[in-house]
Amino acid sequence: MNKKLLRDKYKYLRESLSLEEWREKSREICRRLINFLSSQEVKKIAFYHFINKEVDLTLAVEGFLKAKDREIFFPRVHSKEGKLTFHLVRSLTELTPGYMGIPEPPSTSSQCAPEDLEIVLVPGLAFDREKFRLGYGGGYYDRFLRETKALKIGVAFSFQVQDFLPKESHDIKMDLILTEDGFF
Repeated sequence: MNKKLLRDKYKYLRESLSLEEWREKSREICRRLINFLSSQEVKKIAFYHFINKEVDLTLAVEGFLKAKDREIFFPRVHSKEGKLTFHLVRSLTELTPGYMGIPEPPSTSSQCAPEDLEIVLVPGLAFDREKFRLGYGGGYYDRFLRETKALKIGVAFSFQVQDFLPKESHDIKMDLILTEDGFF
């Protein structure tokens, strides 16, 4: 199956969600994520900021920003180097439009080494039952995920999960996938 056609399909399906459906499904995913993370003894969690009706994790982020025993990190894209770095965020107001208009933390905020992150929440256009991910095609997350031992959690709506996705040698498998229906 052609990756470009799959990307187009899942972008279309995601954009087809009504605003209310998108918000409700995102809220349910946040609820499940908060319950899961509350049971984990982790200190350093990498989130992402949604674009184009990706799962909105704002409710979970805001909850964990209040927890003084956790540190929240968001990615910065370094397009010339083709890499991501994750930086400490203490408030969502610190985020400003960066690469492709995606909200990012300032470059001056503390960077977390990949090996120090304990959980990385990973967006995607689609995931499969084997826990592989279809991203936007830039390879940023795959390159970063090779460098970390963190628990990798793919985050998506249930309609973004299919039985099989085409894989390449550089694709990184997630440890868990989280949808509004739960973890698998």
